[in-house]
Amino acid sequence: MALQKWTFTVLPDDAALRLDQLIAQRTGLSRRAAREALKLGGVQVDRKRVRVAGRLLKPGTEVRVAFDADQPPVPVMAIPVVYEDRWLLAVDKPAGLATQGTWASDRHDLLALLRTQRPELTLFLHHRLDQGTSGLLVFAKDPIANPGLAKAFASRELEKLYLARLSEPLEACTVEAPIGRLRGADPGRYGCAGELMDPKSARTDLRPATEAEAAGLVPGHWIVARIHTGRTHQIRVHLAHLDRPILGDILYGGTPSDRLWLHAWRLGLKHPVTGEDLRLEAPPLRFRA
Repeated sequence: MALQKWTFTVLPDDAALRLDQLIAQRTGLSRRAAREALKLGGVQVDRKRVRVAGRLLKPGTEVRVAFDADQPPVPVMAIPVVYEDRWLLAVDKPAGLATQGTWASDRHDLLALLRTQRPELTLFLHHRLDQGTSGLLVFAKDPIANPGLAKAFASRELEKLYLARLSEPLEACTVEAPIGRLRGADPGRYGCAGELMDPKSARTDLRPATEAEAAGLVPGHWIVARIHTGRTHQIRVHLAHLDRPILGDILYGGTPSDRLWLHAWRLGLKHPVTGEDLRLEAPPLRFRA
């Protein structure tokens, strides 16, 4: 069963119902499924997640419900730490894990696992990776570092390199093509042409990986991508625009595979507190031969 979503407004006749009863009545879910949706964070009341099954709501309140009966168990794993000091935390996000909460859950994502792993930390996030993409993510863990890190990502004062495996070779090139959401696309996706919603400029530098960079990796057509902007699905969309979709990227026409062959590999930035030049790397271990 695919993800199901509902949005409704509490009616005067609903005011005496517990929230789990109200969800079951307005969505057709069982009471058990309604309670599971609440437990996982799939229910929002006036755009805020709630978990209290017995809560009563006033008429006119907006309720959003998302439920996926096929959602796997809440993951239990240690997130590898790539770099840490007093102000920053850099981790290697596993593939298949959302960066932050989805419609149906705020317990199946990287931030949720880090809260479990490091409950003493308050983390500030300024960039994301697609669920299928593995690799580097950097958080501010001290409010002193947060403005500087936010500025670095907003102004692109950094170098972000990705490794990707293609089905066919690609010569070095730069793609400067706007990216926007494709109107009416189901499933939702982005593009550089067609009827685009809110297209924004985007630039990606692409080149074949050197022998040294590809050493030890599964044999194939490896490229290095550097993004100068941070659009949703940017590398995936720009490669599809060149008719060179990433291996395993079925959404954008890639050859089917057991994974999306895309990894956030290296990140260069100035430390937001010390000014030191940081060169962080998450080795692409899952792509090793």
